Amino acid sequence: MGKYSSKQCSWRNIVLDQLIPGISEYFVVEDPDQLMTEPGIQTQLQERDCEFYPFDNSVEFRHFYELKVRHEKNSNNVTGHSKSLVISIDTEKNTANDIPFDIYRHSKKISLSLSDCFPDLYQDVLTYLDPEELDALEEAISEYAPGKLGSKASSDFILRHIYQVAPEVIQTPADLLRTLLRIHYRDIKIPLTFKKRLTELLSKRRHFQNWPLDEIINDSHSFFHFLQSHWPAYIVKVHRLLSKDIIEPDVIHITHLQKSPGIELPFGHDDVKIYIDNLFIEGYLTAIEVNHSKALSDHWSLIGIQQDTEKEIEKRITGFISLCREKLPEENARHQMWLQYAPLWAELSYLHHTTKDTLLDGAHSELVDLIDDRFKNWMLKNYNSLHNNPPTPPVMLNHIPKSMAREIDASKTAKVALILIDGLALDQWVTLRNSMSISHDVKESSIFAWVPSITSVSRQALFSAKAPFQFAKTINTTSSEPKAWDQFWVEQGLDKSDVFYRKSLGTDDNISVLIDELSDHRLRAAGLVINTVDDIMHGMKLGSDGMHNQIKLWGEKGYLSQLINALIDYGFTIHLTSDHGNVEALGCGKISEGAVAESRGERARIYKTEILRDEIYKEIDKKSDTAVLWPQIGLPVDYWPVVMSGREAFVAKNQNIVGHGGIAIEEVIVPYIRISKT
Repeated sequence: MGKYSSKQCSWRNIVLDQLIPGISEYFVVEDPDQLMTEPGIQTQLQERDCEFYPFDNSVEFRHFYELKVRHEKNSNNVTGHSKSLVISIDTEKNTANDIPFDIYRHSKKISLSLSDCFPDLYQDVLTYLDPEELDALEEAISEYAPGKLGSKASSDFILRHIYQVAPEVIQTPADLLRTLLRIHYRDIKIPLTFKKRLTELLSKRRHFQNWPLDEIINDSHSFFHFLQSHWPAYIVKVHRLLSKDIIEPDVIHITHLQKSPGIELPFGHDDVKIYIDNLFIEGYLTAIEVNHSKALSDHWSLIGIQQDTEKEIEKRITGFISLCREKLPEENARHQMWLQYAPLWAELSYLHHTTKDTLLDGAHSELVDLIDDRFKNWMLKNYNSLHNNPPTPPVMLNHIPKSMAREIDASKTAKVALILIDGLALDQWVTLRNSMSISHDVKESSIFAWVPSITSVSRQALFSAKAPFQFAKTINTTSSEPKAWDQFWVEQGLDKSDVFYRKSLGTDDNISVLIDELSDHRLRAAGLVINTVDDIMHGMKLGSDGMHNQIKLWGEKGYLSQLINALIDYGFTIHLTSDHGNVEALGCGKISEGAVAESRGERARIYKTEILRDEIYKEIDKKSDTAVLWPQIGLPVDYWPVVMSGREAFVAKNQNIVGHGGIAIEEVIVPYIRISKT
């Protein structure tokens, strides 16, 4: 096991040791497991000044090569400095021969696979792991030296050491609840194959033979529904025992639930109840109405009992303040941590803008400053590698169509619809969701927009499924979106008659015309742009509070609900998202720059050259503490932004606006909602 015995020797070195600058101008890495997208490798490539490209098809690659690589080579001929280009090939979809011959023949070929990195574990099991989990796997192998393992033993080893799930120690209902709460509440992405193995092992235990293990292990929604259905019986028993001065029952034995007779749910166990407060605060569980709530006033379970409206709001505010402080990701956190954190912050911001509770004012302001600074530092360090992630699960907006295309590929009858609500921030999605009644299966998550967070960049990236440098000629307009949407789906094998696109939606009271158009049985991919929120934002004089109020009124009118219901009735799976969010900001003073800026957004400025951008920044820096020279990540060669990271705007001093374009968390992390038939 010498390969794992040294901290200096990493699985990454199998490929990195061959990517030596100067050896070759081009490197082609055959990478069936997509390991090259792992953040540690990406960081190493940046430090070695390598340009990375995940190969998809020869046409897109040639476009990338001409726009980025050849341009940089020509620019650097004077200095003699030239980056190495590292091309990653997913050999499950392409071969190295798909690379244009003029580049391939001058390249150094390398192969990288999980079986090379971890020869002792079963190959088919390893493929389910996320590349970001491989460091923990390597450390576990080094420490425990398990030897050569088969399929089941490899699954057990990974369950235990990667996901911290040790089936052998799950002996009691409290053990099982604690494990499942940790998995589902923290949204630990355990692949289905490992969940099935866990189910197989636990189903042999006498304590769990009546538990719906397959449902509550595999699906978070089913697990939380399971908890909710058992909560009333727990409260009844607690109330009965309190009259006998017994504070906590040992176990809860339920016989009247036909689906799960004899199941014991120890909600009051110390290892379980520490999660329950958060589940009620965050809405995973719903407080119930009881007639004897006063008798429970000193019991911990009061969190799950309905109280008067004022106390309910105070309870949620206090809980979310605590959670947002406790769970704020570190600057070196994985991007998934920010995607999980953003909805928490959105719920607290929603309460701040809609309740006017004085308890929240100071805490919210304090958290804004802390989050802005932490997120800015994280973005500057980590954002540059996000677009290289595989498109499933989607990490950035331009991944969404590729994820939708997989649904189309999987079934000849599948139909997908993309609803883009222009400008909708994650906290405003909370307001919109609460103003509608959606009876379908709704899976809420979040996703990264493109920076600068403006419509012509981020929305166009979404509908074209491309990085902004790939649509350099149209980056200042959205007029090419219908063509880009059609082109993407035609490349996926659909006919133009299968594809639908409409924009400027959301304000027409007569939605029946749109719904009638969508009823065309030929349609398989629909793209819909709703402009209502963006229109509200650009006319808003009452700040973020006014935004939430107007969005609530729009949601209650039922336009979006009708559209969603119609799409579901027509057999579509819906992907709902936004191109960027928005923040309330205060003017730091207008910038005197004449006509040199290509775009003069309220929170972003774009310049043709780096020299010009840096020169203007000297004036900007005198007026703003939060303006940032944004790196040219995925952008055209003549597109150099300055963006705001805090709550300032390039408008008259002290003028209050609601705007977008910067890198505040509300602008960059936007809602990504998948809605399907129940």
